[in-house]
Amino acid sequence: MLDKDIKKNISKCARCALCVQNCPIYEIKKDENNTARGLICKLLGYEKKHLSDNEIKKDLKICLNCSKCETNCPSGVKTTSIFAYKNAILNPSKISQRILLATKLLPIKFLYFINLFKKTPKNSLNSNVLYFKGCIAKAQHKKTYLDEILYNPNFSCCALPYLTCGDLKNYNKAKKRNIELIKKASMVVFDCVSCKSAIENYSELTQEDKSKLVFITDLENNFKSLKPNSKYKNKTVTFHKPCHMSKNDFQKIEKFLSSIDNIKYISLENIDSCCGFGGSYFIYHPIIATKIALKKAFTIKKSNADLILTACPSCTMGLRFNQLISFNYKKTLELRDFIHNELAK
Repeated sequence: MLDKDIKKNISKCARCALCVQNCPIYEIKKDENNTARGLICKLLGYEKKHLSDNEIKKDLKICLNCSKCETNCPSGVKTTSIFAYKNAILNPSKISQRILLATKLLPIKFLYFINLFKKTPKNSLNSNVLYFKGCIAKAQHKKTYLDEILYNPNFSCCALPYLTCGDLKNYNKAKKRNIELIKKASMVVFDCVSCKSAIENYSELTQEDKSKLVFITDLENNFKSLKPNSKYKNKTVTFHKPCHMSKNDFQKIEKFLSSIDNIKYISLENIDSCCGFGGSYFIYHPIIATKIALKKAFTIKKSNADLILTACPSCTMGLRFNQLISFNYKKTLELRDFIHNELAK
């Protein structure tokens, strides 16, 4: 049934419905069974044996794991962890699921293959200030400026993809490796906010450990203007806030982008709206994901921005997709690459 931590968390729920009005799935489906409040009520029914496994499995699988319910919960209910863990237990990873996921992730696997013989970027000298390099950047064998200034000890995957697809064995294995490295570090720098958020949710990390986890905006004091040859001079730039980005990190990014000479930074309307990609969510629920993507595409089109920045590879793919389906072809870049390629020290 439900373990002690889940029971303790769901008992905090005040049924205020703030999660409902902030849920991107509810906005599309208008079914409260798929919201945090609805799922908590169903979990309580499940605990009292009023509901069977099958009566709750489907609704748990539809959850986007975007954490908007948790971010907006005045009672501090850890909804993301509750639903992800319970889904992993009720919907454990099967061979058929792994084959399907592997097939649909072939583009990333292909990147690994074609870059197999590329020279892997050299790390800087051993340091206790570490760079957490995400899976897609590794797949591309992409050398970023962070490789040059920080030590990359080859962290494991942040483990969120394993958790959301029910593979608790590999989730715990990756988590263990990452925790060992974090414990020894004085600071860990992220260029992907989804990875940062996933690791901040490790229950085994202390508050002291979590204080070591920082985003790249904490390092960017030296970048104040565009390079002379940048094509974005006097252009309008905006930023898509990934679902898992904290308010604090987002405010730092807005301050950073607003301080750069020769570009005009504007905030998007509905800054918390999802891009619709949700990592592997797009693979399993393409219709729901596409409807969410179209809403985001309209917001971006309305902004008239020349460049869209974000800080998550999954969001980058999602934004490029919604630009495609809305026929609004605007350049989309990861913040890390914009800093590296377009800004001067």
